[in-house]
Amino acid sequence: MSPDLVDVPVEFRPAVEATLGEAGVEAGHLAVESVDEARIRALNRQFRSLDRPTDVLSFPVDGPGAGPGPRELGDVVICPEHCSDPVEAVVHGVLHLCGLDHETDDGEMLAAQDRVMKALRGPDRGPDATRGPAGAGPPGPSGVTRSGFVGLAGRPNVGKSTLVNAIVGSTVAIATVRPQTTRRAIRGVATDTAAGTQLVLVDLPGVQRPRDVLTERMQRRVKQELGDADVVLLVINGEQGVGAGDRYIAGSLLGARPDIKVICAVNKADRLGRNIVPVLAEAAGLSGVDQVFPVSALTGDGVEELAVHLAALMPEGPYLYPPGEHSDQPPELLMAELIRAAALVRTREEIPHSIEVKVRRISRREDGLTVVEAEIWVESESQKGILIGKKGFRVHEIGSDARRSLEQEVGEQVHLELKVKVRKKWRRDEDMLDRLGIE
Repeated sequence: MSPDLVDVPVEFRPAVEATLGEAGVEAGHLAVESVDEARIRALNRQFRSLDRPTDVLSFPVDGPGAGPGPRELGDVVICPEHCSDPVEAVVHGVLHLCGLDHETDDGEMLAAQDRVMKALRGPDRGPDATRGPAGAGPPGPSGVTRSGFVGLAGRPNVGKSTLVNAIVGSTVAIATVRPQTTRRAIRGVATDTAAGTQLVLVDLPGVQRPRDVLTERMQRRVKQELGDADVVLLVINGEQGVGAGDRYIAGSLLGARPDIKVICAVNKADRLGRNIVPVLAEAAGLSGVDQVFPVSALTGDGVEELAVHLAALMPEGPYLYPPGEHSDQPPELLMAELIRAAALVRTREEIPHSIEVKVRRISRREDGLTVVEAEIWVESESQKGILIGKKGFRVHEIGSDARRSLEQEVGEQVHLELKVKVRKKWRRDEDMLDRLGIE
């Protein structure tokens, strides 16, 4: 018997059928409903004591141990205004109806969600397969909208994350003085409704030689995302000048995509004064570079001019994300990254890149305080000792720094509960990296 999908909008039925198949549910009834921000906020208040909108809610009826015959699975409610991808939100909600729970399992639900989404997208992983839902959006002065992807390339620690944050106007990627901080391809969305333009900036890991499964995945992701980009933004550290690594990356871009337009941003220009002239000249001479912009991602100098130029290069088309969205990251991932940034700063060189953070739960207490429960992973007991510090002093410092960052991000008070755990060789564990979402 096939599932009863009469109460599922037509555009979501393939996703629901694929999800039920993944979960092994052959028969049952469920409903999917789209609501506005006010309605999903009210549902969160009523059922979760959470006074804010979310992307999706699930209301299961029959549990996994239901009796024979079709199951009354329940309802999935999504809020398109807060979904980076409504289809993925529906998949997430249906998996909850089927009895899976990413807050208590060991990554099984998110792995299943990833398999369903990959099956729905099919073998074509090009730009259209990875973009978010199109939004109408107001047209610009010319009567059209422009939107597209900008892939950021560059050596580690040249300021790509800081530049993405500056263009978007919000923290979407962590930025520290530590090199090779970014592990995932993080999309920041910068929409100028007055001009009718939208930039989807993909902050990529710095180009480096793969040395383990983690860095192999990072470099594979760099290659894939740059192949999907409409424009490439090559970021150079102006203080260091143009080096062999910059020349190698520029040549690699030209070799991989001879047709791609490459714009170069010379970052940290505010620290160079008149010494910036030879650096700009060297940057302009790199293979494939069309135009060079001096910028300071930290102070914002030159950022607006760069953003306007990039927007003008985007193809005509509808917005790829709702205008109010700043990133495609779920809240759990952004919070985990902010905690990881605090840990990287506090541990400096003592624990290079063995730190990962997993946010296990976000909840809201009756007194209105947001509670974030997170784990910091390291690869050995000695690293755990360094991270905790004498009498817990260092982990307390990390927690204090991270809490301030979280409160700035969510705009309200946060209670952060941190645990430090050993996950041996997690950077070499394919299944673990799958669960962390590092493709």
